[in-house]
Amino acid sequence: MIKKVNVCKWNGKAILTEDYVCVEQSYEIYIQYENFEELIAELNASPSQLRELGAGFAVCEGYADLEKISDVRVRENKIYILYKDTQKESEEETSIKYPPCGDSYLAKEKKEVGKITSEMKISVEVILKIISMMSRISEIWKMTGGTHWAALFDKEGKKIVHSEDIGRHNAVDKVVGYAVLNKISLDNTILASSGRMPYAMVKKAANAGIPIIITKSPPTDKGIQLAKENGITLIGFARGRRFTIYAGEGRIIF
Repeated sequence: MIKKVNVCKWNGKAILTEDYVCVEQSYEIYIQYENFEELIAELNASPSQLRELGAGFAVCEGYADLEKISDVRVRENKIYILYKDTQKESEEETSIKYPPCGDSYLAKEKKEVGKITSEMKISVEVILKIISMMSRISEIWKMTGGTHWAALFDKEGKKIVHSEDIGRHNAVDKVVGYAVLNKISLDNTILASSGRMPYAMVKKAANAGIPIIITKSPPTDKGIQLAKENGITLIGFARGRRFTIYAGEGRIIF
């Protein structure tokens, strides 16, 4: 995920030294049906947890039912999602999409958004426990300043998995993909993130069936609206011993 490069630093005088930077790679994501394979996206990401990236992207963006993903295989820069017992004919043309982070990627348009049915509730103490752990997750960021992170926690505030990536959307895809590949039920998990929560990020949680989002950053108005419409508890500015609830306060035990 990182490598050393030669740099020249200025701090009153020029110093030739080395520094760590994040590695960026381009990947193609395919869904393999029984009768053909379909390219669903081309995106740039950190070269780690690629099986998780593929599974999570397909679920979070509404391309695949998590129950029907049988396996994910990686061959060089191609990620193949094996989709069981399904035949399909290709329809849409691949088009350019522009996610909120500003990095364009190729992807087929999908608008499905899942409705959250989980009855999960958590206490303020669990939220504060998660917030206290959030500051210790970002090891690559501490070295490079160039990554976002995401993590999944259970309802007691125990960390299940975390990921770092050059894109905050990729980091979310990777933790969701980990749950999909390891048969972990997402309807009793909490998604924590370092990034802002606009519509496209909240949509990922909705499609994955995650009922609670905690981020150290703010949401947007459309992110809040989507959370309210789809039964998601959305918590932002989660720092220290404070946080702001933007939607779904009924899930929190005060």
